[in-house]
Amino acid sequence: MLALFKERNLDLVFCLEVGEIKKDRLKRKLFYAAITGMGYVIIYGICQQYFDIGQQYYMYTPSWTLRNVLWFAALISVTPSLFGHYCFSIITLTGYILGVIAGEMFGGFKSHIPPEYLHYGWVIWGSVYILSSIIGILVEVLIRQRHKTVT
Repeated sequence: MLALFKERNLDLVFCLEVGEIKKDRLKRKLFYAAITGMGYVIIYGICQQYFDIGQQYYMYTPSWTLRNVLWFAALISVTPSLFGHYCFSIITLTGYILGVIAGEMFGGFKSHIPPEYLHYGWVIWGSVYILSSIIGILVEVLIRQRHKTVT
């Protein structure tokens, strides 16, 4: 009877430890999802307040991405962190920011054909974001492979 109690007690301790590990993993997943999501909310606030149409510092690329792709990009970035792919989320958030900056800096194109001023900031943003997504996937694959070889 005592042996049976000890065996069940050990099983209970093991289950509690596994439960704590799962709680820690869930907390980490939610933490990274929240951080990435907050990054996009901050981008939204800054772009809406300063760079959107009618604002004092209007810029094409921040305004265009704010109105057309911000929440879609946020969904692409935040969702993988809920499944434990934290690097992908951070890399795509960084790619979003760098894409907007590069698109605004290098997107203007002076032309002699009407409408005379074309802006390709959205193309540059999209290219940088897609590239950051590919890099994020590769980093996650490398991390998973390294983790499998270590364990």
